[in-house]
Amino acid sequence: MMRTAIAALLAAAALTGCQQKTEQKPAETTAQSQAQTDESAIAKRAPRPAMKQSDARVWIDPVTVAKGKSGAFQIHYYGVEPARAMVLPLSFPVGMRVDSISFAGGMLEYLSSRPTRIENDSHFLLMTAIPMTEPDIPAKEGILARVHFTLGQDAVSGVIDEVFVPPGNYLTYVDTAGTLIEPVFEPGKLTVQ
Repeated sequence: MMRTAIAALLAAAALTGCQQKTEQKPAETTAQSQAQTDESAIAKRAPRPAMKQSDARVWIDPVTVAKGKSGAFQIHYYGVEPARAMVLPLSFPVGMRVDSISFAGGMLEYLSSRPTRIENDSHFLLMTAIPMTEPDIPAKEGILARVHFTLGQDAVSGVIDEVFVPPGNYLTYVDTAGTLIEPVFEPGKLTVQ
């Protein structure tokens, strides 16, 4: 019963966070106004809830791609205990357009519930993994997902990092006791040629 309640809460938060925006943006948006918008979103960031620290790790492969070309980076995970749910909000550099997220061949492929949200204009993506009727996410090392992207002519080198995504999505997982756990995160580096 507790497992169902936790899964339902996380699913509701994840689905709310993963719904696509339907707002219309002006056709002309300068880089300066976009930077101000990004800064104001960060300023409105909700305080991180108290989370237990863990030796679990999430890390991103470094990747080098030329402007105008496509590439992919992998998201890796090392679990120290089974997880009942996982939330992975990531930011990516200007000029990177995320095309798709693939779970094929990865640790989360077996799950039927993996809501995702890609916001290329705001430079973030949100992935969630929620075992509903499946077993918990295993405590092992492996690839969680592959993110496929294309670089525009305005692409710049930068960091693929964790980020807060409203309404309350932080990099976290939920252990079998229902505790929010914060894994160690190692950002990835995008080098634009």
